[in-house]
Amino acid sequence: MSNKLHTEDLIRKRLEGAELSPSPESWSAIQRKLRWPQFLRFYPGRFNIYYLGVLLIAATTLVLLVAVNRDRGELPVQEKETTAISPIEASREEALKASEKKTSGENNTKENSPDASHSPLTKKAAPGQETISRSTETGKEEESSREPQENMNMPVVIFPNTTAEQEQAAPPVTYFTSSVQSGCAPLRVQFTDQSVNASSHHWDFGTGEESSEPNPEYVFKEPGRYMVSLSTTNHSSLETISRLLIEVADRPVADFQIEEGLKGIDNHVVLNLVNYSSDASLFEWCLVDESAANCSAWSSGEQQPNLELKAITPDSRSVRLKVISEYGCIDTTTMPLPLVVQSSDTRIKFANAFSPNPSGPGDGSFVPGSKRLDLFYPIYIEVPVEFHMRVFTRRGEQIFETREIYQGWDGYIFQEPAPGDVYVWMAEGKWTDGLSFSLRGDVTLVWNKNW
Repeated sequence: MSNKLHTEDLIRKRLEGAELSPSPESWSAIQRKLRWPQFLRFYPGRFNIYYLGVLLIAATTLVLLVAVNRDRGELPVQEKETTAISPIEASREEALKASEKKTSGENNTKENSPDASHSPLTKKAAPGQETISRSTETGKEEESSREPQENMNMPVVIFPNTTAEQEQAAPPVTYFTSSVQSGCAPLRVQFTDQSVNASSHHWDFGTGEESSEPNPEYVFKEPGRYMVSLSTTNHSSLETISRLLIEVADRPVADFQIEEGLKGIDNHVVLNLVNYSSDASLFEWCLVDESAANCSAWSSGEQQPNLELKAITPDSRSVRLKVISEYGCIDTTTMPLPLVVQSSDTRIKFANAFSPNPSGPGDGSFVPGSKRLDLFYPIYIEVPVEFHMRVFTRRGEQIFETREIYQGWDGYIFQEPAPGDVYVWMAEGKWTDGLSFSLRGDVTLVWNKNW
């Protein structure tokens, strides 16, 4: 057996039990090589690159927050105790501030500018304000700000502790009231000025008319919506303005005619009350005595009522019509009753006036007893077995013809509106008992714009 040993066995045998330690130079080199891997490796108990990154991110975030808050003005400041003040006190404070600014501005101008006495004062208007020019006592133009003031119930006040210079420097507080804000034409309105620190007044009633009186009275004659404005100035030519809307409604017109009607089924003659009123929505009819103040037992709220003779009392003298518009405007008219109402055996009658529908022509058909004012048609108590009606102009030109008792003339000629005029009509026919009738007359066509 060979006594030879391998190299590894020889070295292991020689070094067995020996204590090996690197030299100081070798150990320093080993530590230098292990330092960066240990710093890059996450270990909770040792400061490494991860702790360093967290610190850098936190410091950067804090710096950015401080910079943003400084730009926005949100840095914490010492809170001041505030108390609520009334609008009057606020106006007074603004007046004092305006006076102080004006005084300091004039002093600076006199000290810093040798030509300040020869240059106009310039003041920029705040956003949303109107800038206007006004002449001062020196004859030069001065720019001031004018801002429309909302109408609110502000009382008239006087600042007791303000000086005369402050009163002149403070802008006026413009405000006014009106006796009414809506009504029917003609509408009389009393305006009352309640402005503060105002030396002159200028009223614009929205109709082209103006006034310089402090408390004018004005009559709005035509219906419409009018924006009334009051502008006031102080001694320094500062101007403010206030506005108020006045609404004027159109007044209705009451108008009607009394026509003798036909015998009803109860054999009583009736009077037809033909209503020609305009701009009305409610109607109040009644019989009145000589004073036209007291209504009798008969009354009606219909637009086209019938008045039976048996409803007329001995003290009844007239028919009164009261109309009311949707805005509450009222108009009243009366018409005396006919002295003699003659009852006859007339079976068919025709109206003497009508007002066509301005929206366009129709077929002229109607329902008996409908009391339509937009058609010219007969009123009858018996349907004739034969019927023929024609309408002519005053020159004799035939413009309408029908053989149907349930069809009337709508006031149009070849689909075009017929001129407002007097037209001639002719009607012939026969009754069931064999009697014939031949009637003629005239009818007035009236176009009503308020139909």
